[in-house]
Amino acid sequence: MPDTYAPQPASEAELPPAPLSVIIGLLLVGNILVNFLQGLGVGGVTPLLADVFFIAVLVLFAPRVRGSRHVFLAVLILLTGYCLLVLPDPMRVLGPALAQGSFIMAFFCALASLEHVAKRSAAISRAAAFIANQPPGRRYLALGFGTQVFALMLSYGALSLLGTMARRSAEREPVPEVRALRIRRMLQGAQCGFSASLCWSPLAFATVLTSALVPGANINSVVLHGLGSALIIVVAGWLLDRRLKGSLPAGTVIAPPDRTAARDVRALWPLLWLLASVAIPAVLLDVIWGIQPARAVLGLVPLIAGCWVMIEARRGARLSDLALRSRSFGFGDLPGYKGEIVLLSTAGFIGSAAGALLAGAIAAAGVDLGAVPARLLLVLPILLVPLAGQAGLNPILFVSLFAQLLPSPAEMGVTPISLVLALTSGWALTAPTSPFTASVMIISRLGGVTPKEVAFKWNGPFVACAALALAIWVQLLA
Repeated sequence: MPDTYAPQPASEAELPPAPLSVIIGLLLVGNILVNFLQGLGVGGVTPLLADVFFIAVLVLFAPRVRGSRHVFLAVLILLTGYCLLVLPDPMRVLGPALAQGSFIMAFFCALASLEHVAKRSAAISRAAAFIANQPPGRRYLALGFGTQVFALMLSYGALSLLGTMARRSAEREPVPEVRALRIRRMLQGAQCGFSASLCWSPLAFATVLTSALVPGANINSVVLHGLGSALIIVVAGWLLDRRLKGSLPAGTVIAPPDRTAARDVRALWPLLWLLASVAIPAVLLDVIWGIQPARAVLGLVPLIAGCWVMIEARRGARLSDLALRSRSFGFGDLPGYKGEIVLLSTAGFIGSAAGALLAGAIAAAGVDLGAVPARLLLVLPILLVPLAGQAGLNPILFVSLFAQLLPSPAEMGVTPISLVLALTSGWALTAPTSPFTASVMIISRLGGVTPKEVAFKWNGPFVACAALALAIWVQLLA
């Protein structure tokens, strides 16, 4: 996602959008709507429309993206052609793949509406400054836990915002060695928190997709138990951070933080209100009407974003500001996310289709993964998903594929929650260890080091300790 947090200039926002951007924006908004209606139980033509919108957007984006996105598009076309030409019932494989790709596209765009508002909000900047300026004794934990809440709204943008604030705070250090170490520790704290959020956030692809892939899993239970995984990750990072703190020479003078910002506790209220405004309605809709939280979010998040714009808008101009911001988001921001949308949605399609084909081939060959000890199968995702990340494989693709190869929790004799948390744990540990992930690239840019140094030297020991602790955690839940 874009990493800028300055308000868009009025002159730029008022420029008329290009016709193609309008068409793409309408298709993406339409895709959110039909996926939301499916979540409400509306059938009819909504699944067909979702497939049409998904394909149309990819066709329009194809000439406008570069590099690995074309590789993913080519693989999607090859898989589709194979299914249509070889399989007797191609839609048995293509149907779920199209549905997953369309949902991922809709989910990303819905979350982007909240980011569009949050990254322009002065209240969010105040909250970030409060966390980044905490005293040394509690700064890492403040970043580790605070980034998780920011990630709900900003996804990768949380790292850019908090990382920028952290670097600005650390630049007051007069001693270069102290300044470099403080920047590293604060950036690691933010990245640790972002990784932890993938274990429990109801707005993260990791929890939403794995909950859908594992039979018998319930996302509310995943969120609750995922908080335990998040705590393990933050504590592991904090314990290793204690060792970094002790590497400073004795008697080193450390500059104090910005005490005004550090005492501004009220700056956190907007975060808490936003968290409650998403979580409470989603839980109620699930409990009362049985609407899946992941589908409810497709309607709730844009609604909350619109309300946020109205609250912060100029008095007497709320509707005009809402219309202006909606046009800027729909016809400006959404088409601008072309690279992210193509990468994520095609990864979901490829993972679903390739996983189904590979599972069928394994079954036809007589290979029975059920013979592998269940306790070992629970550990494999924690190891294999980060290893796949070293080769540049997107976690959406790999987890979507790998989850279909595993026996069901009932066949393995384990609880669904243990298998989900094994998958999300591997996903969470990929974020700080793969040099190809956006989170590592953001941290390397802010820290002035290479992605490989961040992934291996900075985060290697932390991830190894966290992986061991998470492996024990999922065994306890089995």
